[in-house]
Amino acid sequence: MKKDFRVQYPLWQIGFMLIFMALVFMITGAVTTYVNNKTSFSYTIQLEALEGGIVFLLIPVFLIMAIILSSKLKKYNKEHPTKKLSVWRTKPLEYMEDDEAWQMITRVATQKVYTFFTWSLPLSAVFHLLIPTSKILIILNIVVLSLVQYLIFYIHVRKHVTEEGE
Repeated sequence: MKKDFRVQYPLWQIGFMLIFMALVFMITGAVTTYVNNKTSFSYTIQLEALEGGIVFLLIPVFLIMAIILSSKLKKYNKEHPTKKLSVWRTKPLEYMEDDEAWQMITRVATQKVYTFFTWSLPLSAVFHLLIPTSKILIILNIVVLSLVQYLIFYIHVRKHVTEEGE
């Protein structure tokens, strides 16, 4: 049951968020030049050697993760032809509710996430309204909230999967 895709998917999301957060740090720390006038438009990003090297390593890691995730999805769809999944659909992949037990587990996990957002979003908004922050802090705040969302979901689902396995 630990290899169940319902348990693994939030971890994939967390991994992609961490890579995105690292890329945000690298790119916002770079020197940028922006020119926009009537005759031309240009935008350049200059990375230092260390930042450029990290970005150069993160992009292949991201692509490899995307390939592995898509192969796992393809394998899952082959094993479950009546319950095919796609990352491009409007319904989140977390809602893989095979039976009534999984519907209940998913419902409680999403309630916990909703409760988290009920408190964290207003507090984040007040923080950013009262304290002058940069765009990067707002983006990082959103990414951290998303990370916590998937962590809450993962912990709840994982708890029920380990209880089922016992």
